Amino acid sequence: MPDGAHTPANGQRPAPDEVWAQVREDYLAGISAPECCRRHGVGLTALRKRAAGEGWRRADQPWTPPLRLDPWDEGVLLEERVDGDLDKVELHELEWIADRRMMRAVLRGDAVEALRWRRVRFVIESDARELARRIHADEVMRWAFDESGPPREAHEAHDVNGVNGVSGSGA
Repeated sequence: MPDGAHTPANGQRPAPDEVWAQVREDYLAGISAPECCRRHGVGLTALRKRAAGEGWRRADQPWTPPLRLDPWDEGVLLEERVDGDLDKVELHELEWIADRRMMRAVLRGDAVEALRWRRVRFVIESDARELARRIHADEVMRWAFDESGPPREAHEAHDVNGVNGVSGSGA
């Protein structure tokens, strides 16, 4: 080659140092190796070899408690907002996160993970519908009691012939 750069036997040129610097930064920030490779167009084997050779494998780093979510995951902001209090999380927020994770899996070409997140979203939607149904039923019952009092009193008020043990004129 005229510029003196080495071309590997497979005909591909290695990624520039700037790309590898970004790969290293993302990888050390907690993004998975396959995701870093997809984002930056480098091979997984090349990433692992370079990380080992340059000392930036995760095993080479000082131990830190792992985060539960990748830094770019949609759930990070929700988890920070609720500060670990799951009672503050609305089901529709979880549906949205499951939907986004499903879409990300589709974009990565990971059909199994996409179907898994689709199932998760479906279960959350189903739970939300059931919760809404129960809340509605409770509201209807509360409204009915507020309008007519307890059921026994309502029944006795309409028992004018004494059939149910309520004294009345019988006529």
